[in-house]
Amino acid sequence: MHYIPESTAELLRADPVRDALSAAEREFHYRSAPLYALTAAVAGLLLLDGLAGGRIIPLDGFLGYRWVLWAAVLGGSRILYHMLDGLLRGRIGSDLALTIACLAAIVLGEHQTAGLVVLIALIGESLEGYTIDRARLAVRNTFCLQPSIAHVTADAAERDVPVEDVRVGDSLSVRPGERIPVDGRVVAGHSSVDESAFTGEPLPVGKSAGETVLAGTLNQRGSLQIVAERVGAETQLSRVADLVAEAAARKAVCERTADRLAQIFLPTVAVLAVLTLIGWRVTTGSWRSGALPALAVLVVACPCPLVLATPAT
Repeated sequence: MHYIPESTAELLRADPVRDALSAAEREFHYRSAPLYALTAAVAGLLLLDGLAGGRIIPLDGFLGYRWVLWAAVLGGSRILYHMLDGLLRGRIGSDLALTIACLAAIVLGEHQTAGLVVLIALIGESLEGYTIDRARLAVRNTFCLQPSIAHVTADAAERDVPVEDVRVGDSLSVRPGERIPVDGRVVAGHSSVDESAFTGEPLPVGKSAGETVLAGTLNQRGSLQIVAERVGAETQLSRVADLVAEAAARKAVCERTADRLAQIFLPTVAVLAVLTLIGWRVTTGSWRSGALPALAVLVVACPCPLVLATPAT
């Protein structure tokens, strides 16, 4: 739709608000909180309209309009805004089909249909928001694994230096509980190292003299003495970051399936709706009689399944 960032670089972009949060607060998807609130508000208004229609509550609406109409206007305004924004940027997406169906339903007095179309779209967008927020957090946390300080040993002495100053061939000590600062080879010591960030393997791997270790992995129990073999941009961790950036550069815009099909799908739906309207005019002699069938074509053809399915997948 319009929530997914246009490149993976945005997933890694510095976020001072998030960085200021505690570890517990980072799990809260604050970027999507307004979207979640809007979705809940639209769902609440639809529920309120249903309760009023069933005479469970005495209040039928607000300012003379049904709650379901307020739900359609409230949620539809966001979809309309992003549709216009996309058109100004030269992009045609599933927002256009949703907007047309919603506006047509409102004009024809089918307010409940408009409200349900809007709610489904917002649920799909909320799923996108939740997915992207989790991806942003996971990717950025992975690329923040490399420590900023390394313990360089030379002439029987140990000194702390910024990891950027470490050179190939330097001897480093890694204490228990620390992350390894560079790619290197173990020359002394024995320990277990958590490499799950690279391999996904939950069990730590034993490391002893002669074995390789990677920057960003977690040394667990023992102390290790390693010799740096790849530093800075040459480490596996940096190469992963480069591959992500390269993949993002090759794919200019990350679009959903519904958006990629929109340039063919939307004109086809519009033509079918117009043909339906004309067909009813020819058959019954009335334009009004064809309005609801034309609306049915727009609503049924709305890409709601793709709006929901793609982010869920």
